[in-house]
Amino acid sequence: MKTLIALLSLCFSATIFAHADTEKAAEKKQTLREVSVDVSINSELMPENPKEWILYIYASQPGARLPLALAKTTLDKLPMKTTLNESMYLLPHLTLKQAEDIVIIAKATKSDNPHRKSKEDMIGTSQGVSFASGPHQSTNVVIDNQDGK
Repeated sequence: MKTLIALLSLCFSATIFAHADTEKAAEKKQTLREVSVDVSINSELMPENPKEWILYIYASQPGARLPLALAKTTLDKLPMKTTLNESMYLLPHLTLKQAEDIVIIAKATKSDNPHRKSKEDMIGTSQGVSFASGPHQSTNVVIDNQDGK
């Protein structure tokens, strides 16, 4: 009988700890910063060969172009919805966690190097996004300008 009670007690304790871990994981997910982004392109700018164009969608601080979170796809996927979150950083000291205010930039290029500008490159920037009102935000970006200079 003591063995049965000890076994039941052990099972009960394991269930409690598993539930607590699940709650902690859910709580952590709720506090991770993320931005849902609707991305589209001005139809006049859509090239004839959109599969050949790389599309970078990234969050940065206003006035900067260093990515805090980044997604990469191709231009033929537009229009699309994506989510950028804290885990999508390039540099561990530059993440969504460190920035209170951000903008989302969508840049289309034929280059494998997103830092190299070409006169063909196209870009769009969102309105400002602030995490002051919570960790889950949403915005939209329309690619509507040439980026190459």
